[in-house]
Amino acid sequence: MAEDSLNDLTQRLIELGASDARFIAAHSIVVEDRFAEMCASPQCPSYGLAPGCPPHVMKPGEFRALLSQYKHAIAFKIDVPTAVLMSDGRRDVAKLIHEMSSTVARLAKENGFPKSDGFAAGSCKMIFCHDQARCAVLDGDGECLFPDIARPSISGLGVNFLELCKVVGWKADIITSETDPEDVPMGMLAGLVLIG
Repeated sequence: MAEDSLNDLTQRLIELGASDARFIAAHSIVVEDRFAEMCASPQCPSYGLAPGCPPHVMKPGEFRALLSQYKHAIAFKIDVPTAVLMSDGRRDVAKLIHEMSSTVARLAKENGFPKSDGFAAGSCKMIFCHDQARCAVLDGDGECLFPDIARPSISGLGVNFLELCKVVGWKADIITSETDPEDVPMGMLAGLVLIG
């Protein structure tokens, strides 16, 4: 793949609002079953609610097999104040991550990389359909309301986010519901685009 093409796509992510975007070797993305298992125990509030989250999203082993078919990926992030990540404002940032991931995957496909696909932080149910009682896709009585932008959850696929941060050179702090925003003032949400 021409380096210029990857540079153009990373630049497009910056234009769309990414704080940073870097192309990396797809094989450098570490996928571990334990991260997807964390969605179930202790249970994430989004567990079982969306096609892009466990147990409905592809299993980590399937994602590792998918990754083996790619040489390149783009990791990108949006830096976000921790206070925002711990509020309803997180939804707006996560929505932007999903939109950016799907947009750049589409641009890559339009530019000769038909297998490109995007993945993002967060549950599509909580981001796009938080006001819906249930997911129409999972209930079997409807189609996805946001098929062009809702992306599978990178943590639900088993991506080791801290290892990804090491690969791209991002400083990452673990932020939980117990984190004091004064101690950790900034966090991030991230996405991936596989290019192929």
